Amino acid sequence: MAFYPKWIEELLPNITRANHLNEVTENKYYLISGYGIPSINKHTINAIQEINNNPIFDYLIVIVDGEEIGTERRRQKLSAYVAESGAFLSNKCQLKIIVQNVCIESWFLGNRKIFKRTPETQTLKEYIQHYNVFEEDPELMEKINENFPNKANFHIAYLKAIFKEHKMTYSKANPKPVIDSTYIQQMQKRISETHHLNSYKDLFVLFEQIRTTMLQQENNL
Repeated sequence: MAFYPKWIEELLPNITRANHLNEVTENKYYLISGYGIPSINKHTINAIQEINNNPIFDYLIVIVDGEEIGTERRRQKLSAYVAESGAFLSNKCQLKIIVQNVCIESWFLGNRKIFKRTPETQTLKEYIQHYNVFEEDPELMEKINENFPNKANFHIAYLKAIFKEHKMTYSKANPKPVIDSTYIQQMQKRISETHHLNSYKDLFVLFEQIRTTMLQQENNL
């Protein structure tokens, strides 16, 4: 909830955020938290119903972690849940499901500028020896050992260890280090220079489509 408004501001500067659903007008967006799996399933159905009652929206973008099951399986499960509920968008609005592979911290690990090749802490040295996120795709990283219950927990720990080298702290409640323009630009650089972070690229491509459509609409006025 802290990162996405900054990301939208960076890539779609002509769109502004509405604080309440009933404040949405042209070139505005409304953002809510889906509170993860499985709560986001019901939130998606509720959002579809609300959009049908307020047909100004062009997109319903649902962003969710792939976690252990991966991007395609997560997308299929959410799509199936929506289909089985009988809910459908009845106007021009399109449903777009973006799956973070493995989690949003996997994307944040794509910033090469913050990476330390020769870290001081033993923990980060071990993480890099296990998997070098500077050279390899962070989305494909497996957990280092069974001390971590899943891949997402390890990705978060890896990111925190990198920031610790810079005397900085990161948490979901306090993601300040990752929400400045420079950090976002470095993530953009990673996907432009490599074939890494494909799930992040999915969202980037979608935002580029939105930006292009807006420009075309402005030129036709």
